[in-house]
Amino acid sequence: MPTLTAHGPARWGTWKAHLLVVALLGLLTAVMTWPMVAHWSTAVLGPPGDNLEYVWKMWWFKHALLERGVSPMFNPDVFYPFGYPLAMGETTVAHTLLGLPITALFGEVVAYNTVVFLSFVLSGYSVYLLLRELGCGGAAALLGGVAFAFSPYRMSHLGAGHLPLMGTGWIALFFLFLERTLTRPSWCRGVLTGVFFALTALSSWYYAVIVGAFGVLYALLRGRKVAEGGRPATRTRARALLAGALVAAALVAPMAAPVVRLYQQGEMQYEHSLKYVDRWSASLVDFFCPNAMHPLWGEALTTRYYQNTNEHLLYLGAVPLALAAVGLWVRRRERLARVFAVLGGIALVLAMGTTVHFGGDPVYVPVSAETERRFCDFMDKVAWQYALNKVDYRSLRLDNGIVIPLPMLFIYLFTPLVGSMRVWARFGMMTMFCTAVLAGWGADWVLARLRGGAARKRWLVSGALVALLLVDFAVLPYPYGYTEAKAQPVDAWLADQPNAPVVHFPLEKTWYGWMLYATRVHGQPAVYGYGTFAPQEVRQSAQVLETWPSEEALALLREWGVRYVLAGERSYGEEWPAVRAAMDALPGLEEVAVFEDEPRFHADRLLHLVRPSPNVPVTELITGEHQAYLADLIHVYVIDPQPRD
Repeated sequence: MPTLTAHGPARWGTWKAHLLVVALLGLLTAVMTWPMVAHWSTAVLGPPGDNLEYVWKMWWFKHALLERGVSPMFNPDVFYPFGYPLAMGETTVAHTLLGLPITALFGEVVAYNTVVFLSFVLSGYSVYLLLRELGCGGAAALLGGVAFAFSPYRMSHLGAGHLPLMGTGWIALFFLFLERTLTRPSWCRGVLTGVFFALTALSSWYYAVIVGAFGVLYALLRGRKVAEGGRPATRTRARALLAGALVAAALVAPMAAPVVRLYQQGEMQYEHSLKYVDRWSASLVDFFCPNAMHPLWGEALTTRYYQNTNEHLLYLGAVPLALAAVGLWVRRRERLARVFAVLGGIALVLAMGTTVHFGGDPVYVPVSAETERRFCDFMDKVAWQYALNKVDYRSLRLDNGIVIPLPMLFIYLFTPLVGSMRVWARFGMMTMFCTAVLAGWGADWVLARLRGGAARKRWLVSGALVALLLVDFAVLPYPYGYTEAKAQPVDAWLADQPNAPVVHFPLEKTWYGWMLYATRVHGQPAVYGYGTFAPQEVRQSAQVLETWPSEEALALLREWGVRYVLAGERSYGEEWPAVRAAMDALPGLEEVAVFEDEPRFHADRLLHLVRPSPNVPVTELITGEHQAYLADLIHVYVIDPQPRD
C-alpha cells in the first residue's frame, strides 16, 4: 500500500491501472445512468426543464461562434425585442465551450449527453487521484471515487438538468494541486491549481463561491509548516499560490465581469422573499435519509418524507459514512484528516441554509407572544436596517413561535453577491466530497487489515464494498424519466413561415427550458425566454403581457412587430373558453392553425408522486405541477400589423 511522504505517495501504479479505473468508471456510468446511453442522440434524462436550456446553450455557442461569427454572450432573438445577455444565467463555459467540437460534429444533444457522461468519469477519477496522492491504495481510492461520482446529490441534479452542477470533476483536481502546492510548492503546481479552480468556477458560479471559500479554509487549516523536509518554504509557496490566483483570475474574469456589471446595474439583485429563499434550506435529516430515487424503497420515501427532488437529495450513503467514521478514527491524530472532517462539517451546516428545517418546512420553537415580538423586532432590524442584502423578515413570523437562525442567514444578509444565490443546500456537495475522501482512508485501513496477503483478496473485498455502495445509491432505470429533444409540429410550422417574432401564452408556460429550446427549432425571434434572471425591461413589460388577451397587450405586441401568437388550450384549462372568446374579439387577430403536441416526456417512475409545494414556482419539479410536461393543444393566431376598422 502506498504511504504518504513528504514527496507524495510512494507509487501511483502503472498507466494500465489508471486506464482500467477510467474504463470501470465509464462502465458504471453507463449502468447507473440508464437509459441515457440508449437515447444518446435523441433525448436527455429528466423531465423537460433546465436540461433543454443547456442543450440550447450547447447549440447556441456553436451557432454564434461557428456560424454567425458573433459573441455567444448575447442573443438578440430571445426576450425579443430586448435580447438576452447570457451572463444573467449560468453559461457554464467549462461545458458549452469545451463541448463545442462535439456539438459541431454530432449536434447539441450528443454534446450534452457526452459532457454529462464524462462528468461522472472525471468526478470519480479525480477523487481517485486525490486519494492516491494522500496515500491510499488503488482499491480504496476507487471506492472513494465511486462514492463521490454516483452520490444522490449528483444523480438528482442530473435529472433536474443542472448541467453546471455536474462539473464536480474539477473540484478534486483543484484540491489535489492545492495540496501539492502547499506541501511541495512550485510555479507549475500553483498554475495548475489556478487552472482547475477556473474550470470549477466556469462550470458553476455556485461552485466558484463554495470551492473558493473552502479552498481558502483548507489552506488555512492545513497549517503553515507543510513544506518539503519539514522546513517552511513560505516565500516559494506564496509565489506559487499567487501564480495560481493570477491564472484563475485571468481565466474567470472575462466571464465574471459581465455578471458583476449586471449585478451592479440591478439586473440580478435579490428579488425573492426571505421565505422563498428559506425554502431551499436542507434538513439535517436529508444527509441521512436513504436514497429516495431507489428502485425498491424510493416510492415509499417519496410519498412519506418530503424532499425537494432537485436540491435536497443529499444522502451520504451507509457505506461511505461507515468507512468515513473508520477513516477519521484511525487518522484522528493526523491534521489532514481533521481538516477534511472540519470542512465537511462546516459545509453541512451551511447547506442547512438560513433556518433549521425538517421535511422541507422550517422548525418553529414555541414561545410566548412577548418573546416572539422581541425576537422578531430584533431580526427585523438586522434584516432590513443593518443588512447589506435587505430582506423582510416578517415572512418567517409565526404567532407564538420563532425559527432557529443558522449561520447562513447572516452570511446571506451581510455578504456581497451572495444575495443573488438562493439554494444553500448545494453546499452539501462539499460534505459529500469530504466524506468520500475520509471513506477512502477508512477503506484503505480495512483492506490493510487483510493479512495473508493477497492483492486479489483486497480487491475482492473492495469490490464487495463498491457493490454495496452502488446498491445503496441505485436509481436505475432513471426514476424521473427522459425527455426527447425534438421539434413539435407547431415549431416545424413556424420554421417554414416568414421571419417574424412569436409569443406564447399563457406567459408563465414560457418559463421552461424546453420553450427556450423551441427557439432553436423554429428559428423565429421569441418574446419569451428562460434563465436564472430576466432583463428588467422584460419584467416590466410582462405586467402588460400578463393581461392577455387585452387590447393593451395586443397593442404592445403590434408595437414590437410580433406576428405569431401561440395559445395553449390545455395550459389554460377551464379558463380556455373565456380566453378564446376574448382573443376572437380582438381586432386584427386571426386564428390560422391548430397543432397537437407530441408527447416528449417518458418513463417517469417517481416524479408524479412528489408532493406539491405552494411556495415554489411551477417551473420546479417539487411542486408536483406537470402542466409543463403535458401534450398541449396549440392554437396559432396571426396579428395583422394594420387592422382594418
